[in-house]
Amino acid sequence: MALSASDARLGLVAVTSAGVNDVESVLGQLGGAPPDQVRAALFDTVPALIDHYSLGSSALAVDWYDDLREEAGAPGRFTSGPVIPDRVDKVRNMLGWATQPLFDPVPDVAAVGLRLLPAVQYEIALPNRETLTTNVRRDPAANGWRRIASGSGCRFCRMLTGRDVLYRKESTARFASHTNCSCTAQPVFQGQGGEEASVLQYVQSERKSRWSAEKRRAENKKLRDYLDELDAAQG
Repeated sequence: MALSASDARLGLVAVTSAGVNDVESVLGQLGGAPPDQVRAALFDTVPALIDHYSLGSSALAVDWYDDLREEAGAPGRFTSGPVIPDRVDKVRNMLGWATQPLFDPVPDVAAVGLRLLPAVQYEIALPNRETLTTNVRRDPAANGWRRIASGSGCRFCRMLTGRDVLYRKESTARFASHTNCSCTAQPVFQGQGGEEASVLQYVQSERKSRWSAEKRRAENKKLRDYLDELDAAQG
């Protein structure tokens, strides 16, 4: 039997939390060391830890995908597989930024943790979502995917989730997320329906790095106005 959506999300939380805890432990063991030594140690250990837990996060996604597909009675054969994006350069850039407070006039290890740990959580969670959404696009029997968010998640994530709306695989929707986001994606197969995501939800799931500054400002204003209206209606 496939995991429930809430249990699959909690599984992702468990994997990311374990990775973050390991990085936090490494950082704690380096307390009092010279800044150059701390930075070198983090560059040596953090990418390997992210790689290790990314394997776990993507494996969790593969297992859930296969179980859901079998449970749905999806037609045809399909071999799912892990998807782990090449983030080597991005992780190194992130580490360079995160360790900057070590070289302040008064080295601030706590500030390093505040920068580093949320970024580590993001990197470990990414392969889980990429594995699920990429296999949906590859699988002829898949219709799309739903976003699974915590009931106590931020209003941005709750807006993208809606009432379990469907993001069709033919769309350009990406899995929009932020640091400390615990959302995952649930595949939807032939014979399983659902209300399709709105234009606003699709737009906010796009790859925003490709937007012009003007479009970014305009779409961010639309989003703020919508979320404010939603809060007012629910309040």
